[in-house]
Amino acid sequence: MAPVLTSWPPPSHLSLVGSKSEKPEAERARAALEKFLPRAFRRPVSDLEIEQHFAIYEHIRPKSESFEAAMRETFAAVLVSPNFLHLIETNDDFSIASRLSYFLWSTMPDQRLSDLAQSGKLSDRSVLEAEVERMIDDPRASEFVTRFADQWFDLGGLDRVAVNPEFFPDFDDDLKAAMQTETREVFGEILRGDLSCLELIDSNWTIANRALATHYGLKNRPRSGQFERVALLPEDGRGGILGHGSFLLSNSNGEASHPIKRAVWILDRLLDSPPAPPPPDVPELDAESPDFANLTLKEQLAAHREKAACNDCHAGIDPWGIALENFDASGLFRTEAAVRIGKKGAPAKPAPKLDPVTELPNGTALTGADELKRYLLEERREHFARAVVNRMATYALGRSLDLGDREELEKLRTDFAANDFRLRGLIVDLVTNDLFSQN
Repeated sequence: MAPVLTSWPPPSHLSLVGSKSEKPEAERARAALEKFLPRAFRRPVSDLEIEQHFAIYEHIRPKSESFEAAMRETFAAVLVSPNFLHLIETNDDFSIASRLSYFLWSTMPDQRLSDLAQSGKLSDRSVLEAEVERMIDDPRASEFVTRFADQWFDLGGLDRVAVNPEFFPDFDDDLKAAMQTETREVFGEILRGDLSCLELIDSNWTIANRALATHYGLKNRPRSGQFERVALLPEDGRGGILGHGSFLLSNSNGEASHPIKRAVWILDRLLDSPPAPPPPDVPELDAESPDFANLTLKEQLAAHREKAACNDCHAGIDPWGIALENFDASGLFRTEAAVRIGKKGAPAKPAPKLDPVTELPNGTALTGADELKRYLLEERREHFARAVVNRMATYALGRSLDLGDREELEKLRTDFAANDFRLRGLIVDLVTNDLFSQN
């Protein structure tokens, strides 16, 4: 149903071009441009810029059926200007306002930010810090939560995996969407609640709806279809992003878990240590060979590493993923590998046992996800801090990081870790750093 308008023209039209009874058309056009241009360009505009766009109106008006039609074309000319389409870097308060608003809201500055830029107060750290707090608490920050979480955790990877119903007949697209929402909402809760980002590695809670909690087999479940914070029990084995279906499913092939993909994801996105891409001439394993097919997945990976061309890389990759073998492709905890379901609803063949015992490249022995998470929290905090800071800085600056950024990034990492890995503090430190203000 279309919206019901109680008056015509509606208030949105009047705010742009005013009322017919107010002034002559030429005066209305000029007044509209004086109001519209600073908002569109996110900065004060010169008299020359107003005159240039007023000239467009004067050229269009004789050919237009109405004043409103001419103004529509004039506004369109503003909206295709590079000053609207691009963030023009000028290293002043107006640039800071634009960078900040597109960083946290993915849209132009609101009136408060614009007023602070006009008064020159955004260069004051205390003012900027207060604005960051205000903007994070604003509903518009949900754009940042969604976009940043999607980029950092590669949540789009879920859409690249088709779940095989012969292995998981009860899985549906609603569950896949719920997995994406869980990870976004957990990240948002950590940000808005000013919690430690270490809770992404392990925590005693998650955010789920009833369908997702049921799929996971959680003891505590929401009573409705809405997403709620859910307390996790130790036996759930689900705390942290390594227990999220979004990570487990997107790093699978829709049938079986994929320890290598899961390991690469951990190294890249949690530890900022992405392995090198595989060389182009690596020979394929003969997966159809009966001898190979009868091996457990862990034994298959070991056979892979016996090839000299593969061992150098996979010796440093595979162990990270093997620790997560108790989670299947759909994110369920298991003790046996998934197998195809036959026509009568029974497994087509016996399920092989799983072995989540692994040894990391540095010789650390681990068994299962809980010990892997404990190792990350105790031994890899510095790597995690680097991953968070580098991902955040790349997103905020809108560019790749380079060698000249290293010193400032190191300061941000040190302060982030000292502040218990809190995202709000990191964002404040980042937007008050020269990396952001002089980007």
